[in-house]
Parts: sequence; structure tokens; C-alpha cells
Amino acid sequence: MKRPPTPRIRWGVALVTGVALAGTWTAAAQEAPSGTGPAGAHRATGHRAAPLWRADPAKGSASFEGVETKPGSVTVVDDPAGQHGRSFELHTSGDKIDGPTRVRVETRGHRTAGGPLRFSQEGDVFYIGWRSLWGPLPTKKGDWVVLWQLKDYGSGASTPPLSLRARGDGTVDLEYCDPGLKTTRLWHTGLSLKTWHDFVVGIRISKNPADGWVRLWHDGTAQKLAGGTEQYRAATLRADWVTDKWGVYRSDGVRGQATAWLNSPAVGRSYQDVAPGR
Repeated sequence: MKRPPTPRIRWGVALVTGVALAGTWTAAAQEAPSGTGPAGAHRATGHRAAPLWRADPAKGSASFEGVETKPGSVTVVDDPAGQHGRSFELHTSGDKIDGPTRVRVETRGHRTAGGPLRFSQEGDVFYIGWRSLWGPLPTKKGDWVVLWQLKDYGSGASTPPLSLRARGDGTVDLEYCDPGLKTTRLWHTGLSLKTWHDFVVGIRISKNPADGWVRLWHDGTAQKLAGGTEQYRAATLRADWVTDKWGVYRSDGVRGQATAWLNSPAVGRSYQDVAPGR
């Protein structure tokens, strides 16, 4: 039986707390005790802290470590649905800039006062929350459009461990790619355009699939993943580090303009810290 959604609170822009270190830094997080809200949320119900990172629309794209516009633009606009205020708009014309380069318009990573926040330490636990609205979003049977991904970087980088993909069959799914490059569809639902949807992904960082895990909340509800459990064992760390990306990145068979809106992206220690408020 699904657990009732955890109450959520709207947060303002949060500052990174703790000791700021020069250059790239990581944040250690403890494994969660059971029975205190969503599995992996290591604070008691009702205790919420500032996220480790939250994008500030007032700063434009400067909250992110970088943007990739091939071709496209990342701007800040009023929510087209009139619900959630200033939001990031990621738009691409869909025209390839050259033969080898796939069309993409994406944010990359998280910029903090202490340097880029990257996920690289075995055993760290992070929660990534945001809300998305898509459309237009052309798809094609047999092809894909990536809307969010946990991407690997550094030596040995190859394929993202996690990807949220829109398919040509009218669905969007969360796909896991293991170290042997075998893919597993962890979850799927119908692709809904012109409507905001909330997401929270919980991850325990590890190169060992026996030690790492993935969790997913969609519109405030914990989701059953492949195998029927809410927590799926997975190798979430590849290469030197992983970080996440939002936007539109697609296979060559898809044509046409596409736009993804992003609101309230955040990274924190628990579900409660990053779940988008309504």
C-alpha cells in the first residue's frame, strides 16, 4: 500500500550552510533510520532544513554549474500556467548544429558558494527535487527525449546511471543503466504536457549495486519501482562523479521545437528538504 505523501512546505531561496570549502566539495549524509517518514529521509517528520542547493531564478542560469545549448536558450520567465512564479525556460529550435551533435538544451550541475556540488563519495545520500512542465515536446516511436538525467563525468564516463525519458508511445519513464550498460525501466507513467508535475529522486551514492539505491516520488507519492519495491538497488556512481541535468536531450530521429520549464530545483539531505511546495 502506498504511503501517504509527506506534507510539503514552500521554501524561499536557501543559502548553503556549514563550512564552505574552496573548489569542488561533497556533503556526507547518513543512512536513514526506518520509520521516520519516507525511507531514506533521515530527519524526523516535521523537521526540515535548508537544502544544500536551490536554484535562484533571480540569478538566471548562474545557479547551475553550466548550461548546454546545442542549439537553444535557458532563460527565466513567468510560469506559463500562472501557478508557480518565475521559472526556468529551456527551449530548442530542434535544428541540429552539426551531424554528430545531438540536439540538447540542458542545465548541468549545481553551483554553490563552496564550488560545484557533485556526488562522488560512497555512502552519501542525496535527494533531488523539482517540478517540470513540458510542451511542445515532439516524440517518435522508437526514439527518446531525456528530460532529466544523473550524468557521469571524469575518467571512464559513458552512460548516465539514471534518465527520465519521454518515449514515442506516450509515456515517460525512469530508466536505470547498470555498470554493464544493461538498462531497466524502473517506473513509467503517461506523458502529460502543459501541466506541472513534481518529482523527487532519492539516491545513495555507490559504485556497488548492492550498496547504492534509488527512490522516486511523483506528485508527492512514493512510487513502486521495478520489482515492486519503493527502493531499488542500483550502482549510482560512475567515473569520478555524477551530477544531474534538466532540459531536453534527444535522439536524432525526433524533429521539431521543444520547451521544458523547470521550477524549484533543489538538492538536499531528505525528501522534506527538497519536495516542491504547492
